[in-house]
Amino acid sequence: MNQTFNLNRFAALFKKHTVENYKTYLMSVGVLAGLLVLFMGIASYSNGGYLLLGFQESFFIIFLLLAGSIFTSLTFADLGDKKKVIPALTLPASHFEKYLVSWLYSFLIFQLLYVALFYLIVSIVIGFGHDVPGRENVLLNLFDKDRMAYTAFIIYPIIHAIIFFGAIYFEKLHFIKSGFAFFIGIFLLGLINSPIMASMIDHKIVGITIFSPLEITDGKTYWTIYPPEIQKLTAGIVIVVIVVLLWVSAYFRLKEKEV
Repeated sequence: MNQTFNLNRFAALFKKHTVENYKTYLMSVGVLAGLLVLFMGIASYSNGGYLLLGFQESFFIIFLLLAGSIFTSLTFADLGDKKKVIPALTLPASHFEKYLVSWLYSFLIFQLLYVALFYLIVSIVIGFGHDVPGRENVLLNLFDKDRMAYTAFIIYPIIHAIIFFGAIYFEKLHFIKSGFAFFIGIFLLGLINSPIMASMIDHKIVGITIFSPLEITDGKTYWTIYPPEIQKLTAGIVIVVIVVLLWVSAYFRLKEKEV
């Protein structure tokens, strides 16, 4: 029998995890649904029963990233509990199978359930609302190029990879410590990025962030320099590589865990 991955063993582990945690997951879904109803209901009510697409877009991105981060940070909570860590590590399944179950729930299954829940709540809120003259209540198209909702699916893998690694690496306060490490990293990258760009350009830099357009001025005129398509592609590849490395690092960190 393959000691790294066996389909029957993985299926049994997946079923065990689901049976033991479905009540907690259902309560979490209920809380998330309640928050979505509350915020979108208030937004609709305050606008005369019309739920703006901008509100739908903002709620979708914020709740996906925030709820996903919190859920992911709790994925390996047993590893920080002295009473639960021994049963978790001695469970007759490979580290990869344990890793994969947690990855599937926190990354793939969470996003699928969230999208379904979001559309259910939006449909209910719109159903109780009414159209404003000249503006019809419509559901948000997540892949509309004129809106930014789709960027949540680009940002989420990055956030997930960081929090997922932190959930294994840190024994306590996974979410807080992972978030702190993330913002410190972004801050340091920003500090490094600005002087590097300033040394390359003989103009005053107005503002710059990583992978964003460059704004410069000569004191009278302002210019915005947008990156070429090849640079956008390069940035995308770099992000994908970082995400994969974090996921792989998380797996090997889990393998290092001992009773």
